[in-house]
Amino acid sequence: MIGVLLVSHSQLAHGMKTAVEFVAGEQKNFFSLGLEEAGVATYRAELEKLAASLPKEITQMIIVCDIPAGSPGTNAYDVLAQTDLEIEMLSGMNLAMLLDMVLMREGKEFYQLIEDGVKAGKASIDRMDFSEEDDDDNF
Repeated sequence: MIGVLLVSHSQLAHGMKTAVEFVAGEQKNFFSLGLEEAGVATYRAELEKLAASLPKEITQMIIVCDIPAGSPGTNAYDVLAQTDLEIEMLSGMNLAMLLDMVLMREGKEFYQLIEDGVKAGKASIDRMDFSEEDDDDNF
């Protein structure tokens, strides 16, 4: 079973989890944790507690972080790398990426799920042009 852990600075990961579950309903093996003002030591302790309490059915974990090489992601990877889980980490979380990965977990292999999630996330990033000149062309 594939688990998904969202990590971020402050409350972003929790908000993204809430948004995913607003759209897709409550999700099993889907977690969030934010690095708060209490600091990295407290955050690591929370990560260790989470790692120790993960269901045994989870054998693979995708960590999705807010920015590359940030403390939330690097610490999450460090803590989970000490478990028996197969781990991959992605950065630049967005709702399209998360919905794709969370909703398709049961139907895809681990690395295909990651690849498709990254594609969905990148495809959702675009400049929205609402200029009046193009109105007739867009509809």
